[in-house]
Amino acid sequence: MMLPRALASLRAQTHTDWICEVHNDDPTDPRPAELPAALQDPRLTLFVHPRNLGGTATFNLFFGSISEPFFSILEDDNSWEPDFLATMLAVAESHPDVTVFWANMHIAEEEGTGIMTDTGRTIWPYEEAEPVRLFQWGHFNQLAGALHSNGATLIRSNPGQNFRIPEVPFGVMEAFRERLFPFPLLLVTRPLATFTVTKRSARSRDPGEWAEAQALLVATFLKDCPWSEQQIEALWTNARALVPTKTTNLIMAAIAQPASRGILRYARWRDCWVVLCGFLRRPSVYSRLRASRRRHPTWWNTLEIHARANWKSRHPQS
Repeated sequence: MMLPRALASLRAQTHTDWICEVHNDDPTDPRPAELPAALQDPRLTLFVHPRNLGGTATFNLFFGSISEPFFSILEDDNSWEPDFLATMLAVAESHPDVTVFWANMHIAEEEGTGIMTDTGRTIWPYEEAEPVRLFQWGHFNQLAGALHSNGATLIRSNPGQNFRIPEVPFGVMEAFRERLFPFPLLLVTRPLATFTVTKRSARSRDPGEWAEAQALLVATFLKDCPWSEQQIEALWTNARALVPTKTTNLIMAAIAQPASRGILRYARWRDCWVVLCGFLRRPSVYSRLRASRRRHPTWWNTLEIHARANWKSRHPQS
């Protein structure tokens, strides 16, 4: 259990004016309750859910309107540097028009129970000459993923805000939620937290569900935003450059949404061959992709509405 490490990093913060809700989503597991009780820190309050809510519903508890001016989520597989809160709050004070801030993260790997090894890598390059970066809507990473990382994010609380998302696979929660955020988002390029790649994961083991979510993310990214031919060609170039390649996501989007099929003119035979081999191994995924919009109307509507709104806010004259 990595909760002790996460809470230790919170209690070691140089900014000490905080309160923390510790949420246990497994009412059959008494261990999370033992730690706050042992620490006797009045800033910690334990909440044991009467039933297992699952990833989306648990995270949604934190993304409504709250009374505190800022909030963060510290997942148990993450930890913060001692100056995380102090640094992020200072950045927020100097950028009053930004709502969502996140910091770069070190990447560690779980080698065994309680043993975490620093890989020497970070999620983003650390740019000492560029301590903060502003991101507008439409970055390539948002094609099927997210820019921000939950475990290193600080969010300004505004009256009436609601960043709750529908029930989705755990691995795409950040991508779905980022569609709801007001842009620009701000990255602190110095690593102020650590993300640990654990041996166990809450990600869906259903390849069809994962493929559907990825396809709808890409299809809505493209559908309501008038990307130029040059931009679409650049998407393919960027997708091929990644390891593993992301061209599969573009092809899956075209299967899920007929309006996106024009992007296939930039596909190469090797791109299509990879997808075909995947369908031969799991033929049911193809039929699920074709029906994904009908199977998941709430996913589609959430993504499409906010993709269109994000584009309009950036291009009000279009």
